[in-house]
Parts: sequence; C-alpha cells; structure tokens
Amino acid sequence: MSKPSALHNNSNDIGDNYNDDNSSSSSNNNSNSNNSGTEPASSHKRRATSSPKPLPPKQLVKLEEGNTREDDLKKEPLSNAAQVAQHYNTRRVLGVEGRLHTRITGLRLFNNWVKSVLISQYAYPGCRVLDLGCGKGGDLKKWVIAAIGEYVGMDIAQVSVSHAHQRFLALRSPSFEARFYAQDCYGDPLENTLQPPDYQADIISAQFCLHYAFESESKVRQMLHNVSSHLRTGGTFVITIPNANWLMWMMKNKKSTTFGNSVYTVKFEMEEPVTLYGFPYAFTLDEAVEDCTEYLVHLPSFVELAETFDLVLEYSKGFHDFYYEKLMDRKYVELFHRMRVVDEERPSISDDEWEAIGIYLTVVFRKKMK
Repeated sequence: MSKPSALHNNSNDIGDNYNDDNSSSSSNNNSNSNNSGTEPASSHKRRATSSPKPLPPKQLVKLEEGNTREDDLKKEPLSNAAQVAQHYNTRRVLGVEGRLHTRITGLRLFNNWVKSVLISQYAYPGCRVLDLGCGKGGDLKKWVIAAIGEYVGMDIAQVSVSHAHQRFLALRSPSFEARFYAQDCYGDPLENTLQPPDYQADIISAQFCLHYAFESESKVRQMLHNVSSHLRTGGTFVITIPNANWLMWMMKNKKSTTFGNSVYTVKFEMEEPVTLYGFPYAFTLDEAVEDCTEYLVHLPSFVELAETFDLVLEYSKGFHDFYYEKLMDRKYVELFHRMRVVDEERPSISDDEWEAIGIYLTVVFRKKMK
C-alpha cells in the first residue's frame, strides 16, 4: 500500500472548495441575498476500523481552512459550545495562496478531496442541501459543481456564517439559492431559526464538526432529532468525524495519553473512556486548530441511537481505506490530481500528514421508510 503520489493525472482544485478561481457546473439561477449571520440570505456543506493501516511509503495530500486562534477573550468561563464558536470566530483566514504553503497543505487538500468524492457520490442535480457546521463556506463550490438546487448553511460561529454568506455572493452564477443561519446545530432545535421550520433536505452534510455534539447524550439526541426531522425519507446524512478506534489504538500503541507529530497533537486526560458521551481530548492541528476540546464518537453506540431516529448506517470507512478504495475508480484519481492534492511542487504527502489523515472517518446514514 502506498500513499498518494503524483503518478496518475493532473489539473487543479484546492482548499476548502475547488480553486477559488475555477469551478463551475451547471446552471444559471443567480439570486440576491439580503443578509448574513442569523438572518437568512435568500439566493445567490460500518463500523470504525479496529486499528489503523500501516503507514504507506512516502507520497501524499490536503485539507480545509487555515487559521489560528486569538487568546484575547479570557473573561468568564464559557460553555463548550461558546468556546467552539469563539475559536472559529477568531481564526485567522489564510486565503487560497496561504493555504497552499503550509505544513498541512497536503492534509487540507486530501480532506477536501474526500469531501468532494462524498458530494459527487450523494448529491445530484436539483437536490436540497442542509449543511450543519458550514463554517466559512469552504464547500460551496463543491455544491456548485454538483448542480444542487438549494442550499441552507448553519453554523454556531456568527463570523463564519457571515464569511460563508459573502463567499456565496462572490460565486459566479450559482445554480442554486442559499440561506445562512447562525445557531448551535446540536444544542438547540433548528426550528429556532430555520425557515421554513419544516424544511426538508435531500442531503444533510456535517463535515469535521459533528464530534462537538458528543459532549453529552442530550446533545447527540438533539442533533439526531434535528437531522431526522429535516431529512426527507430516503435522504442521506453524510459526515466526516474523528475515528475513536484509531485514536484509542494510537494512545495504546504510543503508551501515552499524549501523542502526535509535527502537525498534530492529541491529549487525553485518562487512558480509558469512562462514558459513551462527554469523553474529551484536546486537539491541535498546525495552523488550523489550537488546543480545542473535542469528544470521542463511539460509533457502535452512535449507530444504535441513530436507528431510533430512523437513520440507518449505509457506509463507513477510515480516510486511509477510503483513499485505497477510491484509487480503483479512475474518475476519483483524476479528481485527486485536478484538486492538486499532489503535484510537481508537492509530489507527495509527508508521513506526518498521512498519520494525521488517519484520524478521520467517513460515515453515511440513510433515513429509512417508516
């Protein structure tokens, strides 16, 4: 097995979406937006593998948005949700060029490729998308390429929502209308802000954010209620989350509650989870996340609980295995190179990035008929 390298094809596409200059896909339907933040803008995001695969040779990949946290806001203790919002509200925006020249450029691009593959597999022309944890709108161009019909983006961080709204307005002739809302997608009912309150999506997406719901069982239940009540029967819930099995395997393998390398660090307070929900660890990812509290997602329990909300597991695979699986499909290999995950300037992904990529897991649920 080998890591990705520049030996199959090429083109361009990057960062959180595709290259900020190119993308396109169908249609015309521009519209106007009148708001950002909490207000809608009308118009114009199987089980875990038991242990990680051995690290392949030396050639690799990219991720999401670059940034850093400012530590100016230390006043009263904040709830975890407020800390998450503060963290993402104060992150520095690197921009497209900045994201192409960091120690995690390969990681960022690889993660974006994974999301692009998932979107190409589950989105279809005219479908309606609800993006929970939409961030700064990094996936908007991916949805443009999929020619979706309608997009609703929600995020706990008001500043991120405003960025996403502005990013949408900057798109050239998007094929869909969009609305954006700032709210806690896990702790509160979406109907608090979502209009219409009975909105039904064909796809609900939650990328690199769902683990925050696992602070408590009540939050997980609220999140699943939000998803199930706003996903049409037969629709898909497409997510990327940290792989709890991989994290626990690494901790045991390293014989330490703190492990990582030059691009990431994970710190657990204790060796064994004492509860299915609310088992925290501190996560740092170079130039992206700084000492942020995240929570283990115990996948078997998650799958079992999701079924009580009519959500049935359809697919799950760790990022390393996902890559090897998609290598068998020429169109995804070509996409890998179009997105410049590896290219002449970066012919491979570093071993440290490849290890960090192993943290994540793809999971897809489908809403069953009652």
